[in-house]
Amino acid sequence: MRRITLGLFVLMGTLATAACSSPAASTSTSPAPTTGASAPGASTGGGAACASAQAGATAAVTVEIKDFKFAPQPVKAKVGEVIGWTNNDSVPHTASLADGSCTTDQLAGGTTGALVFSVAGTYTYQCNVHPAQMKDYTIEVE
Repeated sequence: MRRITLGLFVLMGTLATAACSSPAASTSTSPAPTTGASAPGASTGGGAACASAQAGATAAVTVEIKDFKFAPQPVKAKVGEVIGWTNNDSVPHTASLADGSCTTDQLAGGTTGALVFSVAGTYTYQCNVHPAQMKDYTIEVE
């Protein structure tokens, strides 16, 4: 009985290690912009449309998170510009595409997270910590 139990623990540990190091567990994604009249000519172009900005990147477009709201609305940026969200609330927030394909880390009060878009289009985003209160915001990338 001990041998079976030990074998199960070894198997579970091996599977957990493989899952953590698997490319499928990566946070890299290939989001698609919303479709329809609001995103003319938008396509995924075969690459990721959104990614976290490099550490230390300066935001060309800034968004304030305050009183459980994102401002400005809509966010307007050009392809390749860094968009920075600064949390001025006392609770954590995220800036996350509604389809779940791209997100900032969870931002504590006073911190900033940044994303860069490589494909033009209109993207709907929200706070994943407060999705009922902070949803249906828009990023327009040209």
